[in-house]
Amino acid sequence: MSSDFREFRDFKPRHPPKKKIPIVRTLLVLVLLFLLYFNGLFHKAAIFIKSREEKDSQVDALADDASWSEFCKEYSGTSFPLKQDRFGQCSWVISSERDADALPPFPLVRYAVSLPGAKYPLKLHWIGKTSNFRQPIAFAIEVNDDRRWFFHIVKGDSLDAWVDENGCRFPGVCPRNPLEGGALPIADDFDFAGREGLLMKDLFMGIGEAPVYPVLPARVMDVSKDSSGFSLLLDHGGNLFSRVSGLFSLFPGIEKNVRIAPYNPIGRLASKDSSVFFLEILRNGRFMRWDDFYLSCHVATEDDLVFFRKDFGL
Repeated sequence: MSSDFREFRDFKPRHPPKKKIPIVRTLLVLVLLFLLYFNGLFHKAAIFIKSREEKDSQVDALADDASWSEFCKEYSGTSFPLKQDRFGQCSWVISSERDADALPPFPLVRYAVSLPGAKYPLKLHWIGKTSNFRQPIAFAIEVNDDRRWFFHIVKGDSLDAWVDENGCRFPGVCPRNPLEGGALPIADDFDFAGREGLLMKDLFMGIGEAPVYPVLPARVMDVSKDSSGFSLLLDHGGNLFSRVSGLFSLFPGIEKNVRIAPYNPIGRLASKDSSVFFLEILRNGRFMRWDDFYLSCHVATEDDLVFFRKDFGL
């Protein structure tokens, strides 16, 4: 019987061990809090938060019919009238990241100044109708007299987006054609018999020895060669990849792990009157036709941007 009782000994409730208070860590935290309080950092932080709230409340308190210059002044900008005072421009010179605190708390502006690799001083230009400062229609980032413009596009099909000078949605990727002219169109009734390779590839045709470019900045993940020519697998980031195959030759320096820009050619077509290569776009693991991918990024056409270029003289 004794052996039977021993079998149930492990089922007796056990009291969990008492947790020990980490005295050393607690003392360190208390000392740190005391030092912060002694140096007045809590007080300074409270003053900073209060000043920001007061500044935002002052701007919010401005009447909707306040002048463009009044809004611009509240955000520490310099105001300029445009086009017989129908439009206004508010500009800032940002010398460091710290100066960005004075900018309007609009997501587009905050995103623009937080882009990696930002060079200072930055000049920012905010343009819109003088009757509505909070809804600009153009925005520019200027570095060393080089301006990059963004436009607010509103179209009849409910499209409401910011785009760059190429008509690409901002923020977002802006691909370029790897070869002048784009992919050969594939009609809805295209007969794939004997051409099954085009089910998962786009076919590009160009003049012999024409250079081929990457569609976006990329890192070369793999380089291979077979009977059809050279093949490159490119990683564009954000789970977006492209595969270029059928190249006759590669440009010097194109090898595995090399980073390339869209304006750096990766290879050439064969020396024929008309030569081809293949392109695969893989987004989130799924194949996309080049035309579909291109149009999904270029949400505005050249006609959509004519108003801005004509009205502002851009």
